[in-house]
Amino acid sequence: MHLRPDNIEMIDNLEQILSTLRHELGNSVNSIKVTLDVLQQNYDDFDDEKVKHYLKRSSEAIARQQKLIEAMKSYGKFNATMQQEFAFLNFWNRLISATENRLRDKQIQFQYNHEIGSCFVHANEIALHQAIDNLLDNAIEALENRMNPTIEMKALDKGDRLFIMIKDNGPGIKEQDMPKIFTPLFSNKPGKMGMGLPIALKLVSRMNGSIEIDSTVNQGTEAKLWLKQIIYNKQ
Repeated sequence: MHLRPDNIEMIDNLEQILSTLRHELGNSVNSIKVTLDVLQQNYDDFDDEKVKHYLKRSSEAIARQQKLIEAMKSYGKFNATMQQEFAFLNFWNRLISATENRLRDKQIQFQYNHEIGSCFVHANEIALHQAIDNLLDNAIEALENRMNPTIEMKALDKGDRLFIMIKDNGPGIKEQDMPKIFTPLFSNKPGKMGMGLPIALKLVSRMNGSIEIDSTVNQGTEAKLWLKQIIYNKQ
């Protein structure tokens, strides 16, 4: 299945974010309330181990709320201000070197190539690196416990745009989940807050670019990042 969000307004939609927060915080608060109600009603009958068990459940629910707050802080923290023109090939070579080291440590096979010459992009290098790292994070997480885990990266000159691809051979994304993947706080992965793709989309959109996701269950996922404003033969 293919998904390409139209623009950053999809992510910045306040009603959508608040709806997600209401759901997540509502579940967490309800869990704390039920747990403490049971503990209060049965405190005299519970032994120390039982009391500790219910206190631990409450503590875990509170920790979940803290993670939600930190996740929303992180979304607001990342920006793509101070953009400038820079040589993309130099950026690409540094990115590939860092990624090679990272994937080697995780025993993930890494394939990469590029078909770009002397082109320049108008962007924020740090923000672009962060966006690509977020896409890589998703690919790496998808490859846990997979046979022959492999990530492929490619950069292509597409005339007035630059194309960057990150592809994995993980389990893919379920079709019913695809419309939600750019929604802040959406995640099916235990312990994850679902902020990687929303932050990547926010940053790339601020740089007049776009992100597309193609995924097939049991085959893998392909993230495509497009950047505009390429300048050729700059002296």
